Amino acid sequence: MFDFLKISSKKPVKRPAAPRGRPAAPVSKGTVKIDKYVFNIRELNHKGFILDPYDKDIIITGQRFRFEINAMDGEDIYKGRAEGIVTKIANGALAAAFLTKFF
Repeated sequence: MFDFLKISSKKPVKRPAAPRGRPAAPVSKGTVKIDKYVFNIRELNHKGFILDPYDKDIIITGQRFRFEINAMDGEDIYKGRAEGIVTKIANGALAAAFLTKFF
């Protein structure tokens, strides 16, 4: 008579929990300061770096710029003022090549 009151022997299907909050930010290898803005370095090597996130419009692709860097990649330490050139800006990130030699 009351079918909705029947107890089912089936176990409910468990679904994976949705991630909560923001995804984990990538590990920063240091910072670059351009003018008064400070950006995190996502990737770094002897040729240049990638800033992520880059959400300002202070420099454009192909532009030379001066910056202060304070970063570490393994045993290599990058610290001081330098000059670079923007190679690409895409998807909220900026890629730049060093014009100043650190090594």
